[in-house]
Amino acid sequence: MLYARRYAIPKLHRFLLPSSTSITFLPRVRLHSQPLLPSQNAYKFDSVDDAVALFNRMVDMHPQPSIVDLTKILGVIVKMKYYATAIYLYTQMELKGILPFSVTLNILINCYCQAGQVGFAFSVMSKFIKWGIRPSPITLTTLMKGLCLNGKMLDALYIHDKIVLKRSWSDEIMYGTLIDGLCKTGETRLAVQMLRKMEGHFVRPNLVMYNIVVDGLCKDGLLNDAVDLYFKMLDRGISPDIVTYSSLIYGFCHVGQWKEARLLLNEIVVKNIRLDVYIFNIIIDALCKEGMLLQAHVMCDVMIQRGQQPDIVTYTILMNEYCLNNEVDEARNLFDMVIERGLVPDVWSYNVLIKGYCKINRADEAMNLMKDMFLKNTVPNIVTYNILVDGLCKAGRISYAWEIVNEMHYCGQPSPDINTYNIILDYVCKNQHLGEAIALFKSLIFERSFVPNVWSYNILISGCCQNRRLDEAMNLFQDMCFKNLDPNIETYNILLHALCDRQQLGKAITVLNQIVDDDICPNLYTYKILIHGL
Repeated sequence: MLYARRYAIPKLHRFLLPSSTSITFLPRVRLHSQPLLPSQNAYKFDSVDDAVALFNRMVDMHPQPSIVDLTKILGVIVKMKYYATAIYLYTQMELKGILPFSVTLNILINCYCQAGQVGFAFSVMSKFIKWGIRPSPITLTTLMKGLCLNGKMLDALYIHDKIVLKRSWSDEIMYGTLIDGLCKTGETRLAVQMLRKMEGHFVRPNLVMYNIVVDGLCKDGLLNDAVDLYFKMLDRGISPDIVTYSSLIYGFCHVGQWKEARLLLNEIVVKNIRLDVYIFNIIIDALCKEGMLLQAHVMCDVMIQRGQQPDIVTYTILMNEYCLNNEVDEARNLFDMVIERGLVPDVWSYNVLIKGYCKINRADEAMNLMKDMFLKNTVPNIVTYNILVDGLCKAGRISYAWEIVNEMHYCGQPSPDINTYNIILDYVCKNQHLGEAIALFKSLIFERSFVPNVWSYNILISGCCQNRRLDEAMNLFQDMCFKNLDPNIETYNILLHALCDRQQLGKAITVLNQIVDDDICPNLYTYKILIHGL
């Protein structure tokens, strides 16, 4: 059932009272029908505690302060992203008999949406009825934005199609909200349709909307559609800006179409549009991925010549390329130079270098770098830990890896995830300790609430096949299916390889047929296994 139906969205028409509708059935209360809020710059706070303290003093004043002033403070708190605090303060205000007006309720809806409590956001609509306040287009836009934010695009579209369009309330902000939500959920083709639909409702798409859709199309690999939309912008007299060009250049670089990327760069220069750090980083990253490290450094020089200083992202891209080429010392020199220049390395920078050290079997230096993170108040994330655990396992230092995993498990910052345990499981299995691996697998499930995924089963199935324990491998395969885990092509390739190796070609063909039945596309390795077996 749609989320919208669960919260009775079809009944929202009751909240949309036309100007001629009588509200005599409502309680006789003093309503605040204030205009939209002016700028909230009137209130500036050093911390959220100061804002809360002022709010609490004001609600206890006699006579009561204006709802506009209280709403301004709530708005400032929301800008600080203290949504739960704003909700609590609103509740206290209402308990003291201070009535909201439409902007206050819009802020409350936004808070619930940002906190992931869309159901409570819909419940706020009953307050509009209670106090006879008419929801505005901003109210419904806020609701739709909350639905988009929480992945409820169908429900956002439902509100738009069934309620908003019937009352001719569509505007640029409303369409922009939906288009942004569609692109963020990968529905870029629907976003293109939404752009067309706007024109039918006399709302003209603007540059921001086009940029959102062009960027979404480029990131989804739909480059031809993005280029078509770019030319449509030009035909309609909308001039692209640096954001438009950045998206298109990213798209062209991603697929290696350097000629088209250069043409766009030349167009930017001709139009005298200032190149920013972001677009330079796109180009430098693309050059590095093509193995053109020298050209990437040249682009860094061009960047500086044009008045843009490389940032930590620029240097991390270059460090990553050095590490991929096993030139970790060069990457470390660049890392140290970054610090000398006053830039602060982020978690990604550390992760790149730690992974580089682990790759060339210098785990001690990787561990020292992680200690340096704590000294510099940079908190390692789960990726950092998993890289280090993997590096220690590959270096044969399983006891050190287990120490880190146990520290993560008992300290909980961060806790080990499925990948952490799979790394350990893979090491134990590959070092011919299949019995230990199976025992570990079972103990993790019972002792640490480990929920295995397809990779977990693939590790054990592969281990059983390599140890010629095909029956156990098939049992694991059946257990995997019983737990509603869909095998992937790697799972089937492991089984096919084992069956062909033991010359059980009939069973191998049966497995191949199952691959087709499961709508899984065999890859090149699948056919190589079968050809070799035949």
